[in-house]
Formats: sequence, C-alpha cells, structure tokens
Amino acid sequence: MKWIYPETSAEDVLDYSRLFRLPLLYTRVLLNRNIRSLPALEQYFDKKNATLYDPFLMLDMDKAVTIMIDACKEKKKILIYGDYDVDGVTSTSILYLFLRTLNENVYYYIPEREKEGYGVSMEGIDHAIEQQINLVITCDCGITANEEIAYAVRNGISVIITDHHEQGEFLPEASAILDPKRNEDNYPFRELCGAGVVFKLLQGICISLYGNADKTTPYLDLVAIGTAADIVPLTDENRCMVRAGLERIRGQVCRPGILELFNVCKMSAEDISVVNIVFGLAPRLNAVGRMGNASRAITLLTTEDRKIAREFSIILHQENAERQRVERNVTREAVAQIREKYGDKLPKALILAGEWHPGVIGIVSSKIKDCFNRPVFLIALSDGAGKGSGRSITGFDLHAALTACSTHLSAYGGHQMAAGLTIDAENIPEFEAEFLSYAESNISETMLEPAIEVDAPVTLPEIGSRLLDFLHDMEPFGPGNMRPKFSLHGVSVKNVSLLKDKHLKFTIKEDNITLNCIGWNMLTKYEMVMDSSQRVDLAFVPTINVWNDIKRIQLVIKDIRPHRP
Repeated sequence: MKWIYPETSAEDVLDYSRLFRLPLLYTRVLLNRNIRSLPALEQYFDKKNATLYDPFLMLDMDKAVTIMIDACKEKKKILIYGDYDVDGVTSTSILYLFLRTLNENVYYYIPEREKEGYGVSMEGIDHAIEQQINLVITCDCGITANEEIAYAVRNGISVIITDHHEQGEFLPEASAILDPKRNEDNYPFRELCGAGVVFKLLQGICISLYGNADKTTPYLDLVAIGTAADIVPLTDENRCMVRAGLERIRGQVCRPGILELFNVCKMSAEDISVVNIVFGLAPRLNAVGRMGNASRAITLLTTEDRKIAREFSIILHQENAERQRVERNVTREAVAQIREKYGDKLPKALILAGEWHPGVIGIVSSKIKDCFNRPVFLIALSDGAGKGSGRSITGFDLHAALTACSTHLSAYGGHQMAAGLTIDAENIPEFEAEFLSYAESNISETMLEPAIEVDAPVTLPEIGSRLLDFLHDMEPFGPGNMRPKFSLHGVSVKNVSLLKDKHLKFTIKEDNITLNCIGWNMLTKYEMVMDSSQRVDLAFVPTINVWNDIKRIQLVIKDIRPHRP
C-alpha cells in the first residue's frame, strides 16, 4: 500500500495547538479533519445536538408538514412506502411509529426485491389503490419514480417523497419532495440518509404542532442505525444524530428489537458503536430484505413485545446465515469469472454477470471492489433481464458513469459510491464497452493504487491512555470522520505467532513500553516479521482490548512494510 499523510504544515500545527490548547499530535489529527477554529472545535465535540438545522430550510418541508398534519387530523389512510435495505427499514419504522401516535390509519409497504426490484413499483401502487389509500409517503426512494408516482396521482392518491438519492432529469409529480440532493435545494447539509430526511420531517411536524422538536428524540436510535448502515459521511448533522442515537441505545430506553438483535450477535448495547452496527446489526436487518421480505425487520424494530422481538431476531439471524452461504458461492463464481474473463490484465472497472441471487450482489460488489481496488458492477440475470449493483472507489462517480451509459439501461439510480441498475441481458455487452471506455477516461493509474491514509507518525510513548481517551471523544467514527490511523517507524517485532493460520499476533517493545499487536488476515506479512534482523514500519489503529475483564491497549495493524531509514 501507498501511505498517504495529509499535507499539514508544522507551522499550522504549532499555531493551532496554542489556540486549541492541545498537544501537537491531537491538533494535527483535528486539522486533518479541517477543524480550524474554536467554533468548529466546539461543534465537533458538542454532545447537545446544537448543530441540528431548522427542518424548514429544506425545500418543500412546509408543504409536506401541512399535508401530513391535515391527513392525520382527518384520519386519512396513509401508506408508508419504504425500501428494503437498513436505511429504508429504519426510516419506515420511524415514520410508522410516529404517525401511529397521530392517526391509527397508518400502514407500511416494502417491495419484494426479487419480484419488484428497487424503489416504487407499479405493484406497490396497485396495492395502495386496492387498499383505498389517500396518501403515500416514500422512504429512501421515489426521487426517480416518475411513471409510478404519476400512476398513483392519476388514481387519486397524493404522494410525498422523502429520499436522499440524486434526482433525474425531471422530478416526479408529487405533492412535496424532501431530498437535500435536489438541484434547487439549499439545505445546509446534503449528505443525510433516508432515515435522516424522515427525522427532519418529524422535526417539522412537531415544531408545527407543539412548538418544539422534543418529541422526536425517542427516534434517534433508529436514525443512528440507518445512518451508520448507509455509509453516508459521519460529519455535520449526521455525526450529531448518530452520537445522540448511540447514547440513547446505551441508556435504559433501548427498544426490545435492538436488544434482542444484540443478543443474537453476542454483543452488548453498552458497547454500541458504528462498527457494531455496520458489521453486527445491519447485516441481519438487511438479510431479510435480501433473502425474502423486509417487513419482518420492521416488525422487529417496532414491537414493544420482548417475546416477539426475540422470535424475529432469531429469524433475522438465520436469514443472515443463509445470506452468508449464498454470498460465499457468488463471490467464488465472480472471482473465477474475473480470472477467466480478464486474466492478469484487468481493465479499470469490472462488469460481471451471472445467474446470481440479486439479494447479495451489492455485498459481493463491495468485497470485489475492496479486493481489486476498482469500480465493480455485478449483474444478476433472470429471464433475459438483469439487476445490477455497483460499488466505486474514491474519485470515480458511479452515478455520473451510469448517466453517461444510460442509453443501454432500463433504469438506474444511486449516488457517487454506490448505485443500482436494471438492464436487458442483450444490452450488457454494449453497456460494458461504454462503461469501460468511460472508466478508462476518468480513472487514473494513481486512483487504482491501493493506499492507506495515515494521520501522523508517532512514538511508542505517545500511545497511552490519554490518546485513547482523546480518540474516544472523537467518536462516532465513519466516512468523513474515520478513526485516526498512525504509523510507527523502525520497530523490532517480537513473539510472533499465527492465529487460525491467517492472523498475525506479535509485540513491539521500546524501553519499558510493550504493546500487543494484531494483524487480521496478514499471513503474507509473516516472513517479514519473523526476520529478527528486519525492522519494520507499522500503520495501525490504537484500540482497547478486553480479555478476562482486563483492559489493555492493542494496535490493530493495517499495513506492514520494511523500514527504510
């Protein structure tokens, strides 16, 4: 890997260290996150939700709030139309729980992934017509559903869209559209996920009804899960909501469904973090939508009955195990296709197609992207049609690429780093050729080089409890506010061992300081660290490891390279 250090001058570090009254190392870490004033510093460490913006700054918020309040007062039949991923499930759950306190005639609908595909479907609108629904509110979808929403309007159904994806050339004919990425919207923060947009709607309704947004606080736990799982930047308003939501989960007001999910994950709510959400809760909440019907996840998140929560958490856990099995098979087949199709000469993007389960192609795309460090689209084929899911690398806008190739697609949507498409199987060769041509022109060789961003070099004495306390105050970590990585140079490695034949475990020592290190899946570095004459450089994340109730600092190694003086 190439190690990239932010270009922060020593003079700036010294000047801001005096201003912030912090050690040089901590100041450098903050400057790397563009914190360059006392107000920015106070906002970054603020834990009182002071950075939540006025919801009425979002375009159409006043319209949406008025329509919602009137519909609830008149007890109209309201259908919440959600997406089947974690963001869609949590935003649907938030809106359902809240609206049911104002109107008992509230229902939800989640499309089936294999049958209906992503977003608003004609089948879903037919369901609304059959149920004599008066108002449909979309969650995490709808911004590009022009035909479907026009169909709903023609049948006398009003529609409010809440979404966070990029708009198409024309907006749907909805009564109100809440999406901070709308071209005309000047909302101060564009990176909300679907759950975040729904939360802003709740704030608007509560301000209008009660004069303040206090009644929205109980839903921040679900906002935190949706935001963390959707991998949106954990900066600004997102960071504020996630931090407040995590604190709520750690407290004594955790929902039965979330508690039971932690139980099947063998985790504790007290240890909740973005990492635990992304790798523990989110896969299970996603699994039922990938392998079947996501409505079961909403049942889990909205029930007050601990027995029902336990029953559905087990269902989600079992579905996730099946998802993992299917995912492993698809990954093996996709990697084999790469070797057969491209050999050793890989193009700058990978387009793969096969008769795969459409519920796992997004996860497999992400894994293959990480492995080969280039944009990837996996297309699941069935009956002459394909559903694709793609993941991108830093600097390559996937949505823009699809727009450039859209003549070959039946539909597409998403954003810079992740996107989906539908395509006729016969059009895949032409799409692939144009997509690879676009990638060739827009991806540099430097972008394809594996790299790791390192905040600063450190010495062993600097890695202590004070540094870990400072890092704890910087949480929650995620895109836009990644956990700081540091480097040690010219260290000697001792006591090397292998765990499960693939993980490195060793210690480093200087004077009276000894630290344990773990390198996950680093078998290829084994010979390097076994050479007692070889000093090495380490890129790592400092963490606290708990074993037998004893807490020790442990370095999680991200890369190892020979030391070059």
